Amino acid sequence: MEPRNSYEHFNEFYPDEHNEAGYQPEKPKTGLAGRQAEFIQGKLSPLVMYTLLGVSLLLSIVILSIVVNLRNSEKTNSSLAELQREVSRLRENLYPVQPLNKWRLFKQRLYYFRSTRAGWNESQNFCTSMNSNLVVINNGDELEYIRLNANCAHWIGLHDTAEEGTWRWVDGTDYASNIKFWASNQPNGDERWEEDCAVVSEDGLWHDWPCNSQHFAICEKPTE
Repeated sequence: MEPRNSYEHFNEFYPDEHNEAGYQPEKPKTGLAGRQAEFIQGKLSPLVMYTLLGVSLLLSIVILSIVVNLRNSEKTNSSLAELQREVSRLRENLYPVQPLNKWRLFKQRLYYFRSTRAGWNESQNFCTSMNSNLVVINNGDELEYIRLNANCAHWIGLHDTAEEGTWRWVDGTDYASNIKFWASNQPNGDERWEEDCAVVSEDGLWHDWPCNSQHFAICEKPTE
């Protein structure tokens, strides 16, 4: 028999001299596993990488846009609320150029500036017929509102007809503890004229005056 001297099966029995463990080189992987390996090794197609990067950037822009819009919406709502408060404040401060013989709103109170002159008692009766009273002045803001709307003397709901020198407000407000805006040397209680009723003059100060004298009147009532 002829000796076997072919080397065609040499690798089947003898490991590579550089591979002391005797393992054959691993064959390249194919399919999904192969593509995953390429991705891990940085061999993924540049087109795919750029596509993923673009999608990631687009999502970031969309999220940022949503956050900015939400913040702008909050600021817009806050600005609208502030604008509404400013409009309300301006409406309350529009004292001049308002029609007579109409109710006007100021700080949750309604005021009526009568355009007809009459005595104090008749004026109070007129206010009562409209479910109101002659005005009772409780603070400086109210006085300023009246001063800017009244260009002459108007009756107010203050009198001492029951007892000379004992002033009373028509709605029962305590005169002693309430704020007062009498002019200098007022009330002077001139007995010759029986000055038992009060008016507010165009400068906002009060004067006692004969109740049968003729003046305009200011009625007041709460908002309904």
